[in-house]
Amino acid sequence: MDTTNHDPAQAGAPPAPARLAARLQRRSNSRRRSSAHSSRRSSISSLHSRASTLSCHGGPYSTHIAQHLRRASIIENRKARLAERAAHAEQVRLRAAAAKATPKSSNSEEKALAAQAAREKLLAEITARCEEEVRRAKRIAEETKERKAAEHARLRDEMAERHADAAKRRSNYQMNFRRPRTTSLAAVEEKKIEPEELRKMSQDAAAKVIQRAWRLSQPRRIASAFLKAGISVETLKGLDFEDVTKLISTEATMTATMRLVKCLGILGHETDENARRGAVRVFLGAFMVVAHPVQAFSHGGKEPQEQDLIAKGQALVTAVETTAAALGEDVKPSATFDELQLLFKDFTSAFHAWKTQDLGILADVMVGSFVNLDLIIQSTKEEREGNVADEYLQAIRTEQTKILVRLKRLIGHDKAMDRIRKAVRKARRDRAAERSKESVEHVPRASTPVEMEIDNAPSALLTPPATPSREIQRSEEASSFVNRLGLTMTVLPPNREIAHEIQINGTYEVQQQPWTDARKDLMEALRHGMRKSIQSGGLQAESAWTRSMVILVKDKLMNLVSQRHPLHDRIDTFLDATLIEQQVQKGIFVYNDFFLTLANMVKQICSPGRDEIVRQFSDDNSSDTIERLFNLINILDLLTLDHINFQFRLASKSVIERGHEHEHLMFEKDLEARVHGLEHMESWWTNARRGISGANPNTSAYANAVYARALTDLVFSNNPFTYEHLPETLRLDYIRLLKVRARTFHVVAVASTLLTSKIRLRRNREALWSKEAERLMKVDILCTDVASIVRQIESGHMMPDSTKSGLLDFVSRVLPAAVNAAKKLKTAEQEHWEAIQERREYDAASGQPEADKTDVFSEQVAMFILKSLKEHFFYRLAASSTAEKVRVTSGAPETLARIGMPEFVAEVGGIVDVLDRVKTVDLKAHEKWYDQIATESNEAAVT
Repeated sequence: MDTTNHDPAQAGAPPAPARLAARLQRRSNSRRRSSAHSSRRSSISSLHSRASTLSCHGGPYSTHIAQHLRRASIIENRKARLAERAAHAEQVRLRAAAAKATPKSSNSEEKALAAQAAREKLLAEITARCEEEVRRAKRIAEETKERKAAEHARLRDEMAERHADAAKRRSNYQMNFRRPRTTSLAAVEEKKIEPEELRKMSQDAAAKVIQRAWRLSQPRRIASAFLKAGISVETLKGLDFEDVTKLISTEATMTATMRLVKCLGILGHETDENARRGAVRVFLGAFMVVAHPVQAFSHGGKEPQEQDLIAKGQALVTAVETTAAALGEDVKPSATFDELQLLFKDFTSAFHAWKTQDLGILADVMVGSFVNLDLIIQSTKEEREGNVADEYLQAIRTEQTKILVRLKRLIGHDKAMDRIRKAVRKARRDRAAERSKESVEHVPRASTPVEMEIDNAPSALLTPPATPSREIQRSEEASSFVNRLGLTMTVLPPNREIAHEIQINGTYEVQQQPWTDARKDLMEALRHGMRKSIQSGGLQAESAWTRSMVILVKDKLMNLVSQRHPLHDRIDTFLDATLIEQQVQKGIFVYNDFFLTLANMVKQICSPGRDEIVRQFSDDNSSDTIERLFNLINILDLLTLDHINFQFRLASKSVIERGHEHEHLMFEKDLEARVHGLEHMESWWTNARRGISGANPNTSAYANAVYARALTDLVFSNNPFTYEHLPETLRLDYIRLLKVRARTFHVVAVASTLLTSKIRLRRNREALWSKEAERLMKVDILCTDVASIVRQIESGHMMPDSTKSGLLDFVSRVLPAAVNAAKKLKTAEQEHWEAIQERREYDAASGQPEADKTDVFSEQVAMFILKSLKEHFFYRLAASSTAEKVRVTSGAPETLARIGMPEFVAEVGGIVDVLDRVKTVDLKAHEKWYDQIATESNEAAVT
């Protein structure tokens, strides 16, 4: 092999010496080497061996075979290494391609969620630890503060005791006579000493001595007079709050206190007499709040501000009593006048701050009382058409004047008048809007008033005026179908119930009958029967069906107009059953024109409140004939009810005046027929009589109080309310009393929830949360849950999670009683309507719902509010004289605010109004039996 350099540039050059050739060969090998792992040729031993061989054997040509073999071995090794590297690179490439082709699952979203959850958990832990540290710091601070306060009080007491002991020792020391210190003399010489003659004083010196003695005796006489007046905490605690108020307000007490505070320097340099008397009243207020904190404060001294005022008053009273006692005993007091003045200033500042806050609440209560009295006047005027009793009106005006005078004293003349005007205007606007919304004008346009008199036959004259006056002439084939269609109309309650409702509510109106399941089944059966009859019977069945429809519509429309009305003849001519039947048989009758003409007629006789439903019926061209027929029947039902209600309105005055006679006769007939007795009524009255004492049983006021107690215990007791508990005289009011009870339980549930929220959020319990109360009272309690109620409160007041969870637990315990009372009412109303529709007597005792035993509160807060509310209802119903009624009504806002439900003044007033009307009608109709039972009960009590 040729091992020389094959470079073309050196191809023709002569061979170089061995020494140079070896050097050139090494450089060539070093340049050619590219692998990190060099072969054997690159090693030092190889180079040395090759160099030594060349030098020993005469050059490179002698060893070319060995070199060739080594070179071949090196090349093979390099080829093997390159092959392995290429195979390794191919494996790496294949793995990379496979990894690239394999779909990778992205865990970024899961990682982000996990990171967010971990972050939230960490933040929650940090927050919890911080809250715990804050609570611990607060607790330590409070304990330290209490410990320091106790230590300070202990030191003060010890210092006071030390001062008292020192003063006592000093007084005892001064009272004991001591001779002046002199040198001791012998006994014999002492006998020879003559007493020193007294030196005579000048008039000026004697005057100074007398004046100094008089000045020193003045504080003692002032303190003694103050102590003799009985102004001390121990003395005032032994008296009633009213007696304490009278004692403090007397002129003698004011004079003694004025002299004491002047002597102690508490008033400072105050020269105004009115300001001095005001300061003296504040000073005496310290004794009142310390002696009677429960009666003096709105919250019984439980609020932080009230507790601070009590503490400062206690410090002032203690210092004043100690100082006055020391002055009375002619001992130097332990507290200086500057300290007393500082204590009085602290108490005065706290007193005015508390008075400012309490003044706003008191002003709101007084404005609410004034507005309630104004609404009573407005409602009384409207109900009696201006013939209001002068005594009642004068009593209300007098009470309003008193409230206005007190309000002017509290907040000033201008502010008081401005607030009164705004509140009265707003209340009147709300009342007018509510009345206009509730009483939509449903007077028929074409009705003729019919004057109704109740003279000698009450039951006949109480018959609903909308009863058809003549029998409908029907053909034999249509009579059955017309009767079935008539069952879909609203059926009126019995005359006795109607008369009773009008007596209680002069604006009573019959509402459209609820769509009960039985009525829905009847409507569906009629629709199915009509369609099946028309499809299978052809024109003959369609003509009979149309004739029945025309007879029914004509009968209803003719009862809505008088004979003098222009539509009377037109309706009679247009709704000719024979002619329409012939047109249907010939196939020339157009139903669309028929319904459109009827819609135009109805527009002229319906009330304005029904224009929209009539317009919808007139514009409805997509429904089939049967659907339009039932829509027309619904409109005729509403028109008939409007006509009946209009006639009721005309007859309401006569029914109110003479309706009790009708009820009296009906009740007497039931007793004679032994439909019921008076057993429940007697036990009901006897149980209530046990709770009334201290009055003359023969007076009307006592009987009124017994009835009020019986009625409130019946409706508002925290016991299951059933029909068996009801006296026989109140059985017509069973549904109404259930409604009152359900509404009251709803009020109690909402009020207890709001009160608990205020307590948990550390808010004033007399604060008005009117918006929250209004929202919660509008909620359908049967369709709500605990979480939605808490959300309503949370929307206006932020609360921590712990408070929210506690409130959820509380509402879950309070809500079931109110829900069950509402369920009981709904079930009773549905059964009552079904009985009216089926024309049978309603028997409430046979269908007692399952909720009878569950409409009872078990939560202490709700039980307290219900009990307090029951007593409030009793006092308002038991008020007999006009002045007493006005006084109790005007004080209702303050009473309800004290209970913790100031938002429900109007709601409670409405409930009281309903119960008062029930009481009036019941006593008026059953006075004979109530007098009989009251007399027997009084005789039994005497014996």
